[in-house]
Amino acid sequence: MKKITLERVLYKNYLRTSLISIFLIELFLVCFYFLINKNMIDKSTNFLLNDVENSISLIVENHSQTIGEESSDYSISHFSKMKLPYNGKILIIDNSGKILFVDEEINNVLNLQENKINILNHQDLKIVNYFKEIIKEKNLNKIVINKKNYLLFSIKVVKNSTYVVAFISEDNILEGIQNLGKYYEKLAYIMVFAVLIFYMLFFFYISFKAKEFVDRINQPLLKIIEFTKNLGMKKDIKNLESCGVFEIDRLSCNFNNMIIELDRRTNKLVLEETKRIYQERLANTDPLTGAYNRRYLNEFSFEYLKIVKRENKDLSLLLLDLDDFKIINDTFGHEIGDIVIKELVKIAKLSIRESDLVVRFGGDEFIILLPNTNISNARLVANKIFDNIDEYNKTKEFSFSISIGTSYYQAGDNSIDDLISRADQSLYEAKRAGKSCVI
Repeated sequence: MKKITLERVLYKNYLRTSLISIFLIELFLVCFYFLINKNMIDKSTNFLLNDVENSISLIVENHSQTIGEESSDYSISHFSKMKLPYNGKILIIDNSGKILFVDEEINNVLNLQENKINILNHQDLKIVNYFKEIIKEKNLNKIVINKKNYLLFSIKVVKNSTYVVAFISEDNILEGIQNLGKYYEKLAYIMVFAVLIFYMLFFFYISFKAKEFVDRINQPLLKIIEFTKNLGMKKDIKNLESCGVFEIDRLSCNFNNMIIELDRRTNKLVLEETKRIYQERLANTDPLTGAYNRRYLNEFSFEYLKIVKRENKDLSLLLLDLDDFKIINDTFGHEIGDIVIKELVKIAKLSIRESDLVVRFGGDEFIILLPNTNISNARLVANKIFDNIDEYNKTKEFSFSISIGTSYYQAGDNSIDDLISRADQSLYEAKRAGKSCVI
């Protein structure tokens, strides 16, 4: 399963949610603007066209009422001089389709030929059909000629049975609205561009705020991870600060309480373990020299001899005894005698390995247990102790010497006492040989 950090999860979700929300809002605003704009343009167009249609009808009607009983030529002349808004042009026909008057511009638009003075004889059947409908007095308000729209306003003059047809280019009427539409269109593009710029800027802002929000949540969690990683190794773990998010602050508070409780229990355990180790050390060591006592030797050797027997390992033992220790006590006093004993232990520890044991066996007798050591190497250790004692005696007012008896594990030995017994015999021989030697 692919793992992802909490920081990435929070950042992605926060950023995605914010951006989608802003995008939908902006999309709604843009769509709303375009819909409103188109609706306004359409309504304005319809209103203007209706207004133009009413205006043309009134103008033509007023002109027709002022003609009276005048001749047909006068009527045609009257209508030909009529001024129409938006540069409108006039075409007059009778009820048979005969063209009585046509404006030059309309003539060019309809592509009228000079020898055809009847509109119903036009080569374009679509135009013929248009004018047939006009003669039938059907309400037509738009004609398309050469892919160009013209608004068509026709009124029958009852007095002389003529039809006055007004042509107005739709572009002339809607020019202002079209310009306004283009202006709005440009404004719309500017608004879209502004929205995109705003969206980009807002993206960076949201990204920054998302990072800030994620850090606000994630920092306490990272500190908890760091603290738990070093838990038990560092003593200077500081309390977690509040981030303002209820759940995270609750977790931080619980973690702080846990640290306090854990520290209290740890101190208690350390104190108890220290006491236990101290008591155990008191039970297993000699209080004067710090060397192990005979009780510890018996416990250790009982288990270790099992390993020696099972794995056929070497084990040697040195039995040390201070020469003429009574004379030292009588001559220098018991305090000096204690110092000599402690110095002997120090010298012995400096002469052996960390895995070797120094044991106070009696008043001035000591055992050195040498695991994984044969008898030859054990004697080398004994000679090293002699050399270190000689160096010590050169710098002190009082001197001392020792005799050493040696032994090693042999098949058939049942306890450490067997090795001690043979080492004691060797020590006795060393004493008889003149002391200050190893046998």
